[in-house]
Amino acid sequence: MSALEQFINDQKKKGSGISSSASFSSFDSLRNKLPTSIGGFSLLSRSETTDSQQLLVGDDSGDGQLPASRNRKSSGWFSPSTQDESMFGMTRTQRIIAFFMCIIGAIFCFSTAAVLIPVILVSTRKFAGLNTLGSLLLLLSFAFLLGPKSYLTHMASPQRRLVTVSYLSALFATLYSSLWVRALVCSRR
Repeated sequence: MSALEQFINDQKKKGSGISSSASFSSFDSLRNKLPTSIGGFSLLSRSETTDSQQLLVGDDSGDGQLPASRNRKSSGWFSPSTQDESMFGMTRTQRIIAFFMCIIGAIFCFSTAAVLIPVILVSTRKFAGLNTLGSLLLLLSFAFLLGPKSYLTHMASPQRRLVTVSYLSALFATLYSSLWVRALVCSRR
């Protein structure tokens, strides 16, 4: 018998003598020794019971499949949306085509704005307009892909609300400062 086979057999003998509850209790004791928060941020925010309860909610079929609300195959970027989430009655294929068209338009606007960076003092309005249009096309592309209602809900979620408001206000401030403030400053000279 080789040394590897002997090691495997020894491990199997050790594993068969230990009950699974003993190994879990040692894990629980280790978890209890760890700090639960650092600086007010919770490290262990979810327990095993809430995870298993979330998986079992709505599982009436008993066929071993996840409920439709927890199944990744039924949700995602390229998944078919319901009639409520579709944009102007577009089909899935039309939404995907519109997504790619908006992405291509955003790439064109961003690359053209990048070309204008060396002459930004001369063409501030063009740069700001192209950059803002590219950002709006990028936002619109994901609204086509995910559906406008679900995308707005996603952007207004508590985790993303601050980022959304600051991003949209930065877009507005860029347009305002490049179009109207510069026009007022240049007209007074």
